Amino acid sequence: MDIESPFAGPPEDTREGILRASFIVLERYGYSGLTMSRIAEEAGIEKASVYHYYSDKDSLLLALVDYVIEEMKYRTVQREDADPLQQLRCFIDQIVFGRQINGEPTGFSPPSEETLRVFIQIRAQATHDDAYREKITEITRLQQDHIRDVIQAGIDSGQFADVDAECVASVVSTLLIGVFSRRVTTNADVEPVREAIHAYLETVLAD
Repeated sequence: MDIESPFAGPPEDTREGILRASFIVLERYGYSGLTMSRIAEEAGIEKASVYHYYSDKDSLLLALVDYVIEEMKYRTVQREDADPLQQLRCFIDQIVFGRQINGEPTGFSPPSEETLRVFIQIRAQATHDDAYREKITEITRLQQDHIRDVIQAGIDSGQFADVDAECVASVVSTLLIGVFSRRVTTNADVEPVREAIHAYLETVLAD
């Protein structure tokens, strides 16, 4: 089965090729099946070359998270020409369904199923490893900051009520983390969650 990578274009160098290969191997085999041999085979290089850049799979995965964070910074961009409420709705729909609903404009490229599965596996390591916890916190902060900034733009333009943008963004971000897990690890329907988040925002932000 082909794995959809979230990274556009060919890798720029060997290090980037290793990171992309680790993403594919992690998605295909899981954390326990992530080995330097498999990464080297996927990248088309010798295993010694992988060790030249990374001492073990955890140092490699932490570098992969940094790589994903940089990709997110490029993908998560506030659109000044978009209606704030519609932008929030589209962002949530992309997170919940992994696709854009109704073709509306937004500043976020939807994560693939593969990306979400990899994210959940890396997130699991944060339960007992502070280095992973710091990286996952940074990813969560990026998402929450994007939501907060869109809400604040709506407040400043008079479209939203004068709410605590940080507090509302924290609630929505927490709900979306649950959606990540539910969508990837269960067969449960996430449509009711999507509708509930939309209803919450419309109620709280109504001016």
